[in-house]
Amino acid sequence: MTTALKPNLVQIGDSTKPPVVFGHGWGRSYLDFIPVAEALAPVASSFLIDFPGFGDTPRPDETWGTEDYADHVVNFLKSEHDLVRFTWVGHSFGGRVGMRIAAKHLDTIAHLVLVASAGVPRTRTSWEKLKGRQRGMAFKIRKAMAKGDAALLTLEKQYGSIDYIHSREIGMRDIFVKTVNEDQTATLPQIRVPTTLIYGGKDVDTPVEVGQKLAAGIENSSLIVCPHYDHISILDRGRHQIALAVKERLGTA
Repeated sequence: MTTALKPNLVQIGDSTKPPVVFGHGWGRSYLDFIPVAEALAPVASSFLIDFPGFGDTPRPDETWGTEDYADHVVNFLKSEHDLVRFTWVGHSFGGRVGMRIAAKHLDTIAHLVLVASAGVPRTRTSWEKLKGRQRGMAFKIRKAMAKGDAALLTLEKQYGSIDYIHSREIGMRDIFVKTVNEDQTATLPQIRVPTTLIYGGKDVDTPVEVGQKLAAGIENSSLIVCPHYDHISILDRGRHQIALAVKERLGTA
């Protein structure tokens, strides 16, 4: 692991107040959480991180999984900012990392807030599974026949998700493939901290179904559904709901 890599970090709020750490989604940056951090400024000391490979933080030299990200963030916060216990707010990919921290680094997270978090597979019908296998096979065959980067990029745009395509553009394809295929179902019972899950009813990337699965696997958890928000608008239009979840646990709501 790249131990010397220091993530870009921005601190917002009263430094004497309880610490809250924010982890952004895949392909995003700390900027996503500025509205929430500003709403919490009077009652919390917020630390907004750019994960390695995103925003203003260089990527790791190795192919990291979410456990690598979790270990690195915990060590960085402890060594550089003397943070040993904090609230974690994670969106999508940041939720994956937060769950790893809560399951492995016991007593580090006081309250876990998962916003449209990924981490467990969605339920798919037999027909959807068949279509997925056929689509994947067609992509592999055509990929093997592609001549040149331009032809390969055209195929990726036809068959791949937006994040899959973008991962190549930012030089993070290996890490994307590794992390997106992780299934954290087996480690959910290891998460003992109070957990609030917030999902958008119009989210097609990590739908409410994912939140329901996580809530069922995490013992001390509650699920909040915001019916009118999608995967990204939940960060902006839903910022007050996220801030309220943090405030309630801090006892300042």
